[in-house]
Amino acid sequence: MHNLFVPKTIISRIRCYSFFMVGVPLIFISVILLFFIKSAIFKATKQELEEQVISHKVVIEEWFRERQNNVKFLAETEALRSGDLKRIGPILQKFDDTHDDISVVILAGPDGIAGRHLSGPLINVSDREYFIKGRAGKAHVTKVLTGRGSGNPIIIFSHPVTMKDGTFGGVVILGSRLTAIDKLMKNLRFGDTGETYILNREGYMLTESRYAAQLKAEGRIKSTAILEIKTSTKGFEAALSGSQPQGPYLDYRGAEVLGASQWIRDGRWLLVSEIDYNEALSPLYSFIWTAFSGAALTLLILTPFAIRLIRSINIPISQLNNVARQMTLGKFDCACAEADMPSPPDEIKQLMEAFCSMQEKVDSTVQELQKSAVTDQLTGLPNRRYLMKEGARLVDIAIRAGQPCSLMIMDIDHFKVINDTYGHTMGDVVLQQMSRAFQEIVRTSDIIARYGGEEFVVVAPGSDIDSGKNLAERLRQGIEARTFNNETEPLACTISIGVAHYATDIKFGADAYEDMLARADKALYDAKDTGRNKLCIAEPHNKLTDSPKGEN
Repeated sequence: MHNLFVPKTIISRIRCYSFFMVGVPLIFISVILLFFIKSAIFKATKQELEEQVISHKVVIEEWFRERQNNVKFLAETEALRSGDLKRIGPILQKFDDTHDDISVVILAGPDGIAGRHLSGPLINVSDREYFIKGRAGKAHVTKVLTGRGSGNPIIIFSHPVTMKDGTFGGVVILGSRLTAIDKLMKNLRFGDTGETYILNREGYMLTESRYAAQLKAEGRIKSTAILEIKTSTKGFEAALSGSQPQGPYLDYRGAEVLGASQWIRDGRWLLVSEIDYNEALSPLYSFIWTAFSGAALTLLILTPFAIRLIRSINIPISQLNNVARQMTLGKFDCACAEADMPSPPDEIKQLMEAFCSMQEKVDSTVQELQKSAVTDQLTGLPNRRYLMKEGARLVDIAIRAGQPCSLMIMDIDHFKVINDTYGHTMGDVVLQQMSRAFQEIVRTSDIIARYGGEEFVVVAPGSDIDSGKNLAERLRQGIEARTFNNETEPLACTISIGVAHYATDIKFGADAYEDMLARADKALYDAKDTGRNKLCIAEPHNKLTDSPKGEN
């Protein structure tokens, strides 16, 4: 009954409520909000900094583990364990050539003399800490050193070599520049003024400053901040005491910042992430300007019942705005209107109904488009677009997990003859039936996709070269044993398959996935050229192993 006396339109409500001003309550509320918003912004920024520095720590530690694994891998190669100097040199040189951040990789013999596998002068490293520890059977990572030849900061990773007879065979020494860590630091920045850098326990910077140009102009450094800039900020002092800075402080430039830090490498390095205090508070400044502008306007035009008016309009509009933001993020299935939403004016209600109807149509359309974008319309298998994205992701996951991965490209033999003899409709039927046959044979964890025309690709994560070869043979035999089309006009078909396994020596394309595709494709052509209805295995270094029909 009460709703009969409530105006229905926005204009009528504004006229009804405009007799009472809301200026003082609005300003009071704005002041209170400023206090809480500032606290919330400060807390959120601190939390983000702490979360980021923890995630950055994981990235840096992973880099060190990779380098330690690299030098261990070299030390355990057959050439080094056998002491074959003719083979040692090319192996170490190839590793150096394929890693941009490596300054030197060298073998020191059991007597501490390094460089016998090279043509240059010999170096005696028998008194170095990493050689002494290597002789005791221990791997070692040094602190940041200055390269004698280049003058650039480097880190030495070392690992002892155990000969095949169990004796000490020397130490593999790998010098890594800090350029890789510098690149990581640049990628880990956030905001317009944010900076992430590394300090040692003495407070010296181990990575390049984002503000190196400014420091040069001020005469504080000559060419680099690395090992030249020493900081003693409150943030660094707090880290030494095992805590985080509680408020803003002055950084090494003298700028007021908010920051967080994490010790890495067993407390030898400090990872620091900072952002200028003014940038962190920029949302607050925007809010102040908006709030006071709105308050001034409200004092001129609104009535004492403006709060009720705002509530009746703001909640529905906020819900629509939230749905719109979700849609911009690709989430089209969110709830359009809340059940307990207050009754809005007629114009807002009509807007919500139209918007919700549009949102449902967009959601339905997007789902159909997403499905069709990655699905081959003829066979129902994933298409090439899906394969290139998801296949690369699965290969990358397998590589990161240290798991093997196989990839095979299959081509229907003499498919053109089927099309020319029986027509393209018959060819489409064969493609559809063969796709279902492939799906019955591969594992659920594998990707089977139509690559184009009569070619199909299988990505089999977790499969080494033997299991990948077995899977390819099951596919070949499964197709050979079936007939296609129908019972009245059956067709026998065969396939040729090229199989490639993940290899560390990438020769083709930009990554391991493209390399596997290229090598599998070459193996497929070899299978075609050597008789069809067979599979060929692509080995690293472009060696191809032919697997004849019937071989598992």
